[in-house]
Order: sequence, then C-alpha cells, then structure tokens
Amino acid sequence: MPIRIQLSRVTVKDLHSRLQHAYQRDDVRLVRRTTVLIDLLVHHVAVEVLSARWGLSCACIYGWRQDFLLHGVESLVYHHGGGRQPKLTPKQRKRLIELIEAGPLVGGFETACWTSVLIRG
Repeated sequence: MPIRIQLSRVTVKDLHSRLQHAYQRDDVRLVRRTTVLIDLLVHHVAVEVLSARWGLSCACIYGWRQDFLLHGVESLVYHHGGGRQPKLTPKQRKRLIELIEAGPLVGGFETACWTSVLIRG
C-alpha cells in the first residue's frame, strides 16, 4: 500500500513562493527542482512520469524528495560545487565581457580577432 504525503498549506505556499523567486533570479536548476517537488508532493504525479518529463533519474527525484522531507524548504538551495574561486570580481568580469563584446580594435589592439593571449594580457 503506497504512502501518500500531505503537505500543509503553509508549506505549499512557501514552495510556490520559492519557485517564483527562482524564476525571478533565472535559476534554472532551482526552478526545475522546485517544480518537480511541487508536482511530486502536491499534485501526486508519479516519479516515473516526472523522470521521463524532465530527463532525470528516479534516484535523483527520490533524493530530492528525501532532502525535502528531512530539511523542508531549506533543502532548496545549491551550494558551490567546489573548484577554484574566481580571480576576477563580478565588476571586473562584467567589464571584461563588455571589452570582449566590443572587439579588440576598440580595446586598442591591432587585430580584429580575439586570441587567448590578448584576453589574458
């Protein structure tokens, strides 16, 4: 006999609020995760259907469900996956993007094509 999980109205409202915030921040991973959890826990869509619809493994969806049941809406975050921290500040990165999009001639170089040496220099 399958167990049916019923969430409180407050929790459902909080899930929808988190989904809206994820949309506003354009956080695709969090939108996907929150949508899957809403379909799974609120609308009772089968894991196999969600797996096929979203291209996720059933184990992934079960893991998301377990995290949510253990930690609630606080489980709806993504942490830094490791790796070296960026050397450029966000302001420097934005400026670099502007320069690259403008082209090397605007940057004072004699060529019209960017190379890694020009960008690094």
